Amino acid sequence: MTGLDSLSLEQKVGQLFHVGFHGTEPTDAVESLIREYHVGGVIYFARNLETPDQTRALSRSLQRTALESGAEIPLFVSVDQEGGTVRRLPYYAAAPGAMAVGATGEPEAAGTVARVTAAQLERVGINYNLAPVLDVNNNPSNPVIGVRSYGERPESVAAFGERYVEALQSAGIVACGKHFPGHGDTATDSHVDLPVVDASEERLEAVEFPPFERAIEAGIDTIMTAHVAFPAITGSESTPATLSRAVLTGVLRERLGFEGLISTDCMEMDAIADTVGTARGAVEAVNAGADVVLVSHRADRQRRAIEAVLEAVETGEIPESRIDASVARHLAAKDRRDLRSDDAPAESARDDEADALLAVSREAVTALRGSAEDARLVADAPVAVIGPRTTGGSPAAESHSALESLAARLRDRGYDVTVYEVGGADEPSGAFDPAALPDGSQALCCTANVARDPAQADAVAALLEADRSPTVVALANPYGLHELPPVEPVLTTYDPSSGNLTALVDVLVGDEPARGRPPASLR
Repeated sequence: MTGLDSLSLEQKVGQLFHVGFHGTEPTDAVESLIREYHVGGVIYFARNLETPDQTRALSRSLQRTALESGAEIPLFVSVDQEGGTVRRLPYYAAAPGAMAVGATGEPEAAGTVARVTAAQLERVGINYNLAPVLDVNNNPSNPVIGVRSYGERPESVAAFGERYVEALQSAGIVACGKHFPGHGDTATDSHVDLPVVDASEERLEAVEFPPFERAIEAGIDTIMTAHVAFPAITGSESTPATLSRAVLTGVLRERLGFEGLISTDCMEMDAIADTVGTARGAVEAVNAGADVVLVSHRADRQRRAIEAVLEAVETGEIPESRIDASVARHLAAKDRRDLRSDDAPAESARDDEADALLAVSREAVTALRGSAEDARLVADAPVAVIGPRTTGGSPAAESHSALESLAARLRDRGYDVTVYEVGGADEPSGAFDPAALPDGSQALCCTANVARDPAQADAVAALLEADRSPTVVALANPYGLHELPPVEPVLTTYDPSSGNLTALVDVLVGDEPARGRPPASLR
């Protein structure tokens, strides 16, 4: 691999940038960014991924372009494959999300998820996973973290996160813990505004920092910053941690001793793009201590950001030594991990991986109110599955049509199932009328982010008023169930990943108990 001393200033600055693009084949824009701007990495989203063969070919093509460019340095190829509500690969078995894993009570479950995820990513040439989430979800109103967190207790999040990091990196995939110093105690989504965590340094040290400290002790390669203001550290309610030298260098580097790569979250999120702007934000982030600048979407913003950092070095605003330190970390990390695309054929499905993830899901399904036994379905009565069309929430999450997936599993078990759509954060479909249900049918009322969609709570209230005695299942983000009228039983899967839905049906038909252990605020 090319050494630091042989790189031009343009090649060194380019290495700091990881970029996204649109399409399932390399675009002229991304190839130009690799050849002419020498970017150090690319990030995939669902828009880039169709099949294992297509993804593997895409990874090989991009790596070939990088190795044939002047810098001749392989790319980091990254993806948000957390599991649960944030997963980009549309093929292979879907892993349960962090809170479902946390509900098992067994940190080794995080190791299982990480090992399966690593194997899946390696087969398609992805070498860098933007996981685990190390945020402690101590604010039930959090609109962006929620079930992406392992839970509400720092020691639990630390234990699960540490095991995930160890297992993922042992399999050769870069782990990236996020979002430092912590995005768990926010009521604002940084995709749309700048959240402020108004907590003392003592509270941050006791609650937010421990999972990151454990990950650092475990040798995590990368930590991602939060576009969140921490006035106790910075003295400002308008300075995101991403742009703060006090946070990135003072706390993460000097106080916590982190020696790996510090990555920004996407610099096109509104907390940055609508304040200082993406290009100026890139300059400030690098000066603050960031090694990776993530610009996920627009080629024009990507080019301007790279050029802004290059100009800042040429004018002396950013010392070249600051760039050199980041590039040295990049090269060391790339040398430590095997970044070559796997040449072995990729299977479209692996039964052993699906079985391992399903075993985790079966430990996660949780009874929040009442008893799982009371939720058992009668074998010879039809089932009405009622709920929102999709389970989308934060812009970080993919939307999923979980109702039909759940209904299909129930039909496979011999039930006559009808689906009724109601509410939905994305596409509200109006009030629900219990009179529409067939006589004698069993009401399975599903929710997703119910606090943001009053129509879901209204549907439960209407069923109770009509003496339909529904079983309620929170398929996604059970926070906000206090919005429901008093009703039992209430189960949750935490997220609608495929194994979680299968495990839920196992509970509903009486084949399995609900073993999950909920965070305290959900009890």
